[in-house]
Amino acid sequence: MRVIDIPGHVPEVSDKISSEAVRQALEESGIEYLVTLPESPYEQLLRDLLQGSRMKVVQVARESQGMAVCCGITYGGKRSALLCSYKGLYNSIDSLLGVALRTQSSFLVLVSEAGVSPERAALDPERGRHSVALLQALKIPYYEVWTTDDLNLIRKAMAETEGNTQPVALVLRW
Repeated sequence: MRVIDIPGHVPEVSDKISSEAVRQALEESGIEYLVTLPESPYEQLLRDLLQGSRMKVVQVARESQGMAVCCGITYGGKRSALLCSYKGLYNSIDSLLGVALRTQSSFLVLVSEAGVSPERAALDPERGRHSVALLQALKIPYYEVWTTDDLNLIRKAMAETEGNTQPVALVLRW
């Protein structure tokens, strides 16, 4: 997998959540496959994953395709997670409802949200403000990670996927 470099682009990084700690928590929770798009909101995390992770990274072209891939991996008896941006979550609702819920597949959905500081919200008013409301409306269980200390929720969310019939979401608030 190649992370797309955008000329003049600076990847978002956070002093609130360590991408290395995210990688470690994902591995410790038993995730074998991380399905994702090579996008910039979590570029640093992808770079860290590609450099030293035991997880297999599966690149997809759209988040909806990623939902279907995670369903297949789950049916194959493996643990998977879909890493998407908040807009990717919005774009994959059809697959969430039409594939994941219909096939009763349970996997982890990591929703990467940029911080909601007033400065960032001014640049992009939509900036992830609706993910939690959307997950609530869909009755998808979710957890919110605000700092590296909250990463124990990855293990908790992964444990909740065991024997469940729907995905469990984890909102990463960088």
